[in-house]
Amino acid sequence: MGSTMRFIKLSLALIACVVGAASSGNCLAAETIEVVKASGNVVIKKSDQQKDQPVASKSILPAKHVLVTGPDGRAVVRVGDAGYIVVEKNTTVEIAREKGHAQFLRQVTGMIYYAVNYVKGSQQPMEIRTASATIGIRGTRFLVADLPERKEIGVRKGLVSVTSPGDDFEIHKKSQEDEFEAFKRKTEEGVAEEKRKFSEYKAGTERDFIEYKREFGLGANRMASFDGNRVEDRPLSEESRKDMETLESYGEKWIAEVRD
Repeated sequence: MGSTMRFIKLSLALIACVVGAASSGNCLAAETIEVVKASGNVVIKKSDQQKDQPVASKSILPAKHVLVTGPDGRAVVRVGDAGYIVVEKNTTVEIAREKGHAQFLRQVTGMIYYAVNYVKGSQQPMEIRTASATIGIRGTRFLVADLPERKEIGVRKGLVSVTSPGDDFEIHKKSQEDEFEAFKRKTEEGVAEEKRKFSEYKAGTERDFIEYKREFGLGANRMASFDGNRVEDRPLSEESRKDMETLESYGEKWIAEVRD
């Protein structure tokens, strides 16, 4: 009887995997962390007593690990069924993927482009942590830079929630020069005419908004720059746009698969 029950359980497990494979690839693929593309120096960080483990394209990574790219390194990583991240040079990220739990990434330093599948209400969202903030996402594309001179979140598409790891953020909104740059992109008229129209626009909107919140939302084509708890919420800068385009180009083949 015991052997029969074990056989039935094994058969049911196999059927469940086959059914799951029909809708989402296969059971293993749904949970796997895989480097689908890598160039230059990319390693898994080991302890002080062990050598770092080099990582190449098509590498399957442990469920929990620290991935590091060197000065010439770059990688595209599939994080289970959540989506893809494109890791820029000189970046360190801790990735943890456990079945039935939220995908957790801790961006220690550097720059990463995130392209995340849409998450339904009953599913666990991905969570990104940096020294400045915790970022909750349910399907979006955005860039996080955590560098000594530049701590930013820039959103290309979708919406992210940004939560302070400590005290409330001091959120400053509407930098006039940045608003002018955003305004210019929406018209094909000459610079003089743009400035005239912007002066009228500015006169009607020239209010300095400062809010104190522990959590705020950041939408498409917006960015947040961090200086301690002080946050500038403004239109996406040209620098961030160019960085996004560079990383999108590197991971284009896989980013195209994302359902956001």
